[in-house]
Amino acid sequence: MRRSTRILAMSLTVLICAAMLTFALAQQPAPTTKVTTLLQQALAEVPGREIVMITLDIPPGASSPPHRHPGHHVFGYVLEGSYKIKIDQGPERVLTKGQTFHEAPGQLHAVSANASQTEPAKVVAFLVVESGKPITVREQQ
Repeated sequence: MRRSTRILAMSLTVLICAAMLTFALAQQPAPTTKVTTLLQQALAEVPGREIVMITLDIPPGASSPPHRHPGHHVFGYVLEGSYKIKIDQGPERVLTKGQTFHEAPGQLHAVSANASQTEPAKVVAFLVVESGKPITVREQQ
C-alpha cells in the first residue's frame, strides 16, 4: 500500500472515530438538578397559602428549560458556586455566593443554569405558594 493511501486511510479512520465519539457524547443525558424539599408548611393565618423551602443542587453545565411558577413568589439565595438567571425580558445575570433573587408570580424564568462548566452550584429557594397549584410549569415552546 502506498504511503499516501495509508495516510488517507488513517485520516478517514480518525475522522470516523471522532464523529462516533461526538455522536456518543451527544447521546449522553444532560446532568440534572437535584431538588430537595426542606420544608412545606401551611400558613394558617393566610388561607390557601403555604411556604415551601427547597435546595437546588445544580451540576456543572446543567440548566432547566424555561418555566413559570404560577401564583407563587420565589425568593432565592445562592449558597455555592454561580447561578445564571434571566427573568422575563430582564437582563441575564450571573449570581454568586451570597446573592439573592426574586420572581413574582407567573414571571417567565427564561434562564436557570449553573454558570460554570466545572463547578457545582447550590441555591436555596423559599416559595410562598398557592396551595394546590404545581410549583413549576414548563413554558410551551
